Amino acid sequence: MDFIAIVTSDLFLAAKVQALLGRESLESGRVGPDALASLDGPAALVLDLGLGAEVRERVAAWARGRMPVVAFGAHVDRDAFAWARGAGLDAVLTKGQLETRIARTVLAALDPER
Repeated sequence: MDFIAIVTSDLFLAAKVQALLGRESLESGRVGPDALASLDGPAALVLDLGLGAEVRERVAAWARGRMPVVAFGAHVDRDAFAWARGAGLDAVLTKGQLETRIARTVLAALDPER
């Protein structure tokens, strides 16, 4: 089964996303941004935009062309959302949309034909 890397420092959000993805039989786990290079190619990334500009840019650059990236963040962080859309990430969700859309969004990013 493909592994979905959840890149966040927020343990509560990581557990929530992991549980939501698990409902769709997607294996996932929290990965620190510095540990990404040691991973053997996750199928996709779920990126917390709240990690800050330097981290999200480094993570997106690492993932670019390798795997889909689904980002999420606080709806009031307009700069982060503008950056994510401009960076060409596969999808951008607010934290409020996680509950209803994260699994479906990741599945769509993994298989655009779906």
